Amino acid sequence: MGDIATFTYLPLTALVFGVLAGFVAGRWIGLRGLLWLIGLISAVALVLIVFLTTVGAGEEEQAFVPFVWLTGGVLPFLFAIIMGGVGGRSLAARASA
Repeated sequence: MGDIATFTYLPLTALVFGVLAGFVAGRWIGLRGLLWLIGLISAVALVLIVFLTTVGAGEEEQAFVPFVWLTGGVLPFLFAIIMGGVGGRSLAARASA
């Protein structure tokens, strides 16, 4: 039952926190902060991808947890940061106009 809750709630919470983080970075911190945040999350995704590529034959069980974190946590968080950042930047541009 714990696995089902992880599969259900991890992407949803990653999306919510990603949109909030992207919105805050885009609206108040600025474009440089938003790009740093996107870069850091992309580096975490790259580390997980490299870890997944090093899993050999017969070691598939070791790839389960990084795969869940990559597909359920990091990638939805990254996409939500981009979406929230676009919304934050547009509101920042509207406020300064």
